[in-house]
Amino acid sequence: MLLGTVCVTFMAWGGHYTRHIGHVTKMAQDHLPWGVVVPFIVITVLLNKIIQKIRPSAMLSRAELLVIFGMASIGSALPSYFMAHMLANIAAPYYFPTPENSWAAELHPNLVDWAVVTDRVAAKWFYEGLPAGASIPWSAWSTPLFWRLSLVGAIGCFCYSAVAMLRKQWVEHERLTFPLMTLPLAMSTREPQGFFPVGILNLPIFWLGFAFAIFPILWNMIGYFVPVFPTIPRQFGHLSLGREFPPIQTRFYPLIIGVSYFIELEISFSIIIYFLLLTLETGILTRLGFELGPPRGDTSQFENWQGLGALCVLIPWGLWMARGHLYEVYRKAIHRDPSIDDSGELLSYRTALYTWILSGLFILAWCVASGMTLYFATVFLFFVLIVWLGISRISIETGLISSRTIHAQFATVHVVDLANATPSSLVALAMTRTWHRDLKTALMAPMANSVRLFDEVRSDRTRLTIAVAIAVAVVAGGSAYYAISAGYSTGAYNYGGIYAGSVQGTFDRAVGYIKDPFGLDRELALWSLLGVATAVANMAIRYAHPSFPLHPIGFVSATTYPANQSIFSLFIAWFAKQAILRFGGIGLYRRAAPFFMGLMLGYFTGVGISFIVDCIWFPGEGHHLSLY
Repeated sequence: MLLGTVCVTFMAWGGHYTRHIGHVTKMAQDHLPWGVVVPFIVITVLLNKIIQKIRPSAMLSRAELLVIFGMASIGSALPSYFMAHMLANIAAPYYFPTPENSWAAELHPNLVDWAVVTDRVAAKWFYEGLPAGASIPWSAWSTPLFWRLSLVGAIGCFCYSAVAMLRKQWVEHERLTFPLMTLPLAMSTREPQGFFPVGILNLPIFWLGFAFAIFPILWNMIGYFVPVFPTIPRQFGHLSLGREFPPIQTRFYPLIIGVSYFIELEISFSIIIYFLLLTLETGILTRLGFELGPPRGDTSQFENWQGLGALCVLIPWGLWMARGHLYEVYRKAIHRDPSIDDSGELLSYRTALYTWILSGLFILAWCVASGMTLYFATVFLFFVLIVWLGISRISIETGLISSRTIHAQFATVHVVDLANATPSSLVALAMTRTWHRDLKTALMAPMANSVRLFDEVRSDRTRLTIAVAIAVAVVAGGSAYYAISAGYSTGAYNYGGIYAGSVQGTFDRAVGYIKDPFGLDRELALWSLLGVATAVANMAIRYAHPSFPLHPIGFVSATTYPANQSIFSLFIAWFAKQAILRFGGIGLYRRAAPFFMGLMLGYFTGVGISFIVDCIWFPGEGHHLSLY
């Protein structure tokens, strides 16, 4: 727990520093970030080796290592994107008003004072830096920070209790693969024995994959010092099917190839096929003159709506399939049924159910108190739950490094008639774009992945729950303190992005909805029906013909960003795994696994070295090795 706390403290600092100050590879922006893996490499390889030399009996056990990784992984969801959006959302409303944007007339009357910084001087100093001799006006931040961080705590309780109730269904009944957790599980194993305390590092094939991934990074680092030095590209152009068809990226990512090797073949194949079908659909419908929303840069509305439609089928269906298990949860929680054993769960079913209900009610009450009507808040939170469960399911089943689908706010304003929505509901909805904004860092996803790591320590669930609570509290509180202090020191407006254009766009959109409630093109939401039909058809065919090679989760994943950026690397991994299993069977598959883990660790080690080089020689002018 102490080492896990050190890791999340590092994350609380690094999440803000790497994105907004150092301008290096972002430490926390996906479900398997380098800010988690690099410290874990140091602990498992270096620290454990030192302990082995001094006192072998005191080496960190497998269970202890997995708790450290789980704490860091859960904490990684909050710094950088999550907390930056929150702090910008708190400070912006009274800094950016102009006669042109109408914030004073349309926004301020509908804002609740306890959720934002109303002191204009405090907001100005945050964005422009403290004048000489002034101190940080913490009193202006205390109330909004208290209520915003209390909401983060409720979200943490909501997500953790949800995954505690679903753990047995995912791990034991459905036997999902959790590809992203393959690496920490392997790094916590000492077999085969050798010089390194991490077993896979003692295999020559591991170092082949490691060298293959790290060599291009080290080679390209020469270009940091010699700009004219030739670099090894990661992008090999685009494949185009013709005019109006979205280009297919050919980016080569060793990390994606390494992770994707551990995805089930039918799922990776499904993502590839559905991605190609979506590309064909987009091109054909565009040529026929249909309006599909913005073109694919991130992802188009056409893809977003189809993905949401599919999730609205798959998530309820998945809960229906888990009805037997959920009924047992209910019987144990409400009736204390002695025939049901929950002693090996993350929380007792009674604690999990009541925590889930109470934290959910707190989130609902927070939304209503901030200005939403009860109906508006209920619709919004329904979509939030669908999206969170969907992102979690995609993460633990497909192994995608990150997933970004449609925002619940966007879905809500299309479903609810804006002409009947109150202005305060729309402004309150803008404030939720702090904790439900960048879905690559949705808190439920790393918690869902961590249940696979916690299998060996579930019997000590009290301390495990404390460890998770520490991870959330330290990262949320620590990153808030550091980011606010850094803003007053250097001026948050200099960070741009989240602190400037992004947060302005959030409130400009709310004002636009208030001024023109009939301007929204709600017809685009009808594309969700195509997603519903595709998911239902896929499930029906698989029910009738279990050998059907396409899986519906592949369709949902193909509609998300950044699947469209990594499809080439995913194809390489699928092809390699297919060939290995075809010609060498399961034995060769297992012998080849360390090579693909080497690809992952080689990439992460290279990023860590690049980070150190940037901090020493290029402070504030670093280099990006981000996947997206």
